[in-house]
Amino acid sequence: MILGNKCDMNDKRQVSKERGEKLAIDYGIKFLETSAKSSLNVEEGFYILGRDIMTRLNRKMSDSSPLAGGGPIKITESRSKRNFFRCSLL
Repeated sequence: MILGNKCDMNDKRQVSKERGEKLAIDYGIKFLETSAKSSLNVEEGFYILGRDIMTRLNRKMSDSSPLAGGGPIKITESRSKRNFFRCSLL
């Protein structure tokens, strides 16, 4: 996915919306413009990415044999000082 950030700052735009959309079409991926300042498409961007990742994982697990290690995925908060998340197979 291509995310265009700071779309609320048109006067400082470095890449046009049309260029971002064309690039996404060329690569066969999604395009979304976001603005954290105005909360435009931020939550939507995370939702789309999460949904697409889960769809791909579920498709991969259903296509795999039982010996390939497929199974449910659990996402847990890491205990490190950084606020990262990690995925682990159950």
